[in-house]
Amino acid sequence: EIKHVYDVYDRIAPHFSHTRYKHGKNKAFLNNLPDNSVVFDIGCGNGKYLGVNKKLNMIGTDRSIGLLSTAN
Repeated sequence: EIKHVYDVYDRIAPHFSHTRYKHGKNKAFLNNLPDNSVVFDIGCGNGKYLGVNKKLNMIGTDRSIGLLSTAN
């Protein structure tokens, strides 16, 4: 799994990050949560959802250091 999944995401992280910018249904979900809710995004990738709703306490983590390094 490390060789075939994790390493691939680390290698494609910059390209992956540029192609994953739409928020879709997740944005609506996050915007409908009560203010100050705590949200854990496990597998957050490039962190694209972490800043969707500034009234939430968002914590993100991912196995791919390459993807995390592209997060803002």
